[in-house]
Amino acid sequence: MTSRKVGRPFQSGISEALMQAAERIMADEGYSHLSVDRLVTEIGTTRPTFYRRYANLAHLVLDVLNSHYTRPAYQTTGSLRGDLLRFQRDEITALSSPLFRHNLAGLMEPLRLDPAVRELFAEYFTVPRRTRLEAILEAAAERDEIEAGAVPVETVRDLLMGPVLARLMLPLDSPVDDALARSTVQAVCELLGAGAEGEHPLC
Repeated sequence: MTSRKVGRPFQSGISEALMQAAERIMADEGYSHLSVDRLVTEIGTTRPTFYRRYANLAHLVLDVLNSHYTRPAYQTTGSLRGDLLRFQRDEITALSSPLFRHNLAGLMEPLRLDPAVRELFAEYFTVPRRTRLEAILEAAAERDEIEAGAVPVETVRDLLMGPVLARLMLPLDSPVDDALARSTVQAVCELLGAGAEGEHPLC
C-alpha cells in the first residue's frame, strides 16, 4: 500500500505563481537576483511551501527554462546541411533569448555540484538535442551523404553547441547570430565530409 507524506496540502496556483515570478526576475534581472525569500515574499507564501515543490532554486529555474524550450518534431529538409542549419538556428533562437542568456551562467555551479540538477538538465535539454541530432545524422547516412557512425553524435553536438554557449556566457563581444549558425554547421559538415556550402535553399 502506497503511503503519503503527511503535511499541509498544496495550495492551488502556488506553483504557477512561483514560476511566473521567477520567469519575470530571470528575464529582467538574471539568476543572481533570484532567491527563495524574494520569490515567496513576492507571491505571499512561505519557504516551506516553496520547498514542498522544489528541492532548490535551480530546479525551479530549469522548470521555467524548460517551459520556453521548443522541441520541434524532426522533419528533414532533404540535406544534412539544411537539417543542421535548422537545428542550429532553433537552438540559437532559444538560447539567445533574455530568459536563457541571463541565467545559463548562474546554473553552472548547481549543475556541477548537484546530481539531481544535472539529471533534470539532461532530461530537459541534453536528451532532446541528442535525439534530434541522431535523427539528422541517421537520415544523412541513409541518403549516403555521410558514413554512418564515422563521427560520434556527441562530437557533432559539442561542435555545434560549444561556440554558442561560449559566446552566451563569456565576455567575448561576439554576436550569437546566423553567421555563427552557418560557421558552426560548416565546421561539422567538413568534419563529416559532407557537401560544399550553398547546396540547399536554407543555406
